Amino acid sequence: MEFSSDKPIYRQIVDYACCRVMGGEWSPGGGVPSVRELSAALGVNSRTVLKAFDDLQEEGIIIPRRGMGFILAEDAPQRIMAKRRQEFFNTTIPAIREEMERLGITSAELIEALKKG
Repeated sequence: MEFSSDKPIYRQIVDYACCRVMGGEWSPGGGVPSVRELSAALGVNSRTVLKAFDDLQEEGIIIPRRGMGFILAEDAPQRIMAKRRQEFFNTTIPAIREEMERLGITSAELIEALKKG
C-alpha cells in the first residue's frame, strides 16, 4: 500500500479496511486480519494499526472477540456507506461548490457533465 502525506497513516489504514469491506474481501461477521498481520502486510508499526483498529471499533465497524481478535460487525457495510455519504455531503460537495465558483461553472453545466458520465 502506498501512503500519501495528506492524511495520517492510521486514517489511511481505516480507509483501507473500509475498502476491503465495501469490496467484499472482509465479510460481515467474519474475522479481520490481526494487528500483527496487517502491520506486517502494510509495512507499518503495529501501534499505527492498533490506532486504526481503535477508530474502527469506535465507529462500530469491528468488534473485539476474546481469544479471536476482531470480527467485522454485521452492519459494517451499512455503517461505512452512511459515513461515506455524510463525508460526501459535508466535505466533498462544499469543496466542489467552491471550485465551481472559482472556475465560473454553473450548476446546469455540472449537471450536464454528470449526465454525460
